[in-house]
Amino acid sequence: MSETFTPVITEAGFAAALAAEEGGFKVNITHVAVGSSGYVVPTSANGKATQTALFGERQRVEIQDAREVGNGQTDISFVVEGPGDYFIKEVGFFLDDGTLFAIASHPTQGLIWKSSISRAAIALELVLEAVDPSSINIVSAGPPLQLLLTKEIAILSTIAARNALENMRLSDRIHDITGEF
Repeated sequence: MSETFTPVITEAGFAAALAAEEGGFKVNITHVAVGSSGYVVPTSANGKATQTALFGERQRVEIQDAREVGNGQTDISFVVEGPGDYFIKEVGFFLDDGTLFAIASHPTQGLIWKSSISRAAIALELVLEAVDPSSINIVSAGPPLQLLLTKEIAILSTIAARNALENMRLSDRIHDITGEF
């Protein structure tokens, strides 16, 4: 995410990470939600986001792929698709129990345009600085994102093969009628 979309850990996310660290377990970030409301993320006196939900959530999806880079940074990717055209102006990261762990938004700038007629594959860098990264698991549903795009490639290949077959049939018909290719 650019500086414009720097995630702010929520009070509930911080509490969950602290409990995990003290309890010797990890919390699981499993979903990303996107929304169309843009705003300055409201924070408490201690700098934690006070939100428990996105203001204009449009879609919540599983994290498709996650690759740990190191030093608390994980590259994540996910796909949003379906009805609705809007600028994504808020992004939330959710724990497996539905807790909003961290949120990013901007009052005027959009992260990306989400169109109802296409899929948007989004890759973000999530850097965990406000909590101990060893208390967090970022869980991906898989398969890796590049495998998801094979659906589109397969569709295009099928169309190209059908067109080639139809061209061969037309060529055969022309040959039958004229005796020429």
